[in-house]
Amino acid sequence: MGKGLWLKQRLQATAPARLAIWDRNDEYHDQARQVASLAAFAGLVGKPAFAARYVPRGRTRKDLAAEFETWCLIAYELVGATLVVEELADVTTASFAPPAWRQLNTRGRHHQGLTLYWCSQSPAMVDKAALTNATHLHIGFLGTHAHRVAVAREINASPEVIDQLEQFEWLEYERSKKATSSGRVAPPRRRAARSS
Repeated sequence: MGKGLWLKQRLQATAPARLAIWDRNDEYHDQARQVASLAAFAGLVGKPAFAARYVPRGRTRKDLAAEFETWCLIAYELVGATLVVEELADVTTASFAPPAWRQLNTRGRHHQGLTLYWCSQSPAMVDKAALTNATHLHIGFLGTHAHRVAVAREINASPEVIDQLEQFEWLEYERSKKATSSGRVAPPRRRAARSS
């Protein structure tokens, strides 16, 4: 519905000098180069500038969880970096935030100067630490009532407001101001078909 598109445009506009992406869906090719391993990802610590993405290899939930925990531990040491976690519901649950992920949410911004973006198609399945520590909640249309209810509760709105969003439209709730803004992300341009 446009969440990934909005985030990619946001990263392009802000151009962070230090960018690290947990690229679960292997879709941030244009934003960062892929690192070959978590060891290579750890090699970014202390570097003044980078744009790197890690594509996890785990096929089981257990293996994926172990990779994510290690990624988060390394990411915490990337002082001042912008971090992106794509499809958070794959590695957390509504009732559980892995310890290193919880540390990123509760201490990363204040103690390490980190900027953290996370995305999910399934916000009702995302851990409470992520939802309650987010300074901004950026929302597109959600097709499932349970997900609309989970997000609506966080932004002091009704689920119907979210249900009325069209493709590429968004709401953004800023917690400190208790303010909601709205907009529309620019859809990607379609390439013209070649004629032979």
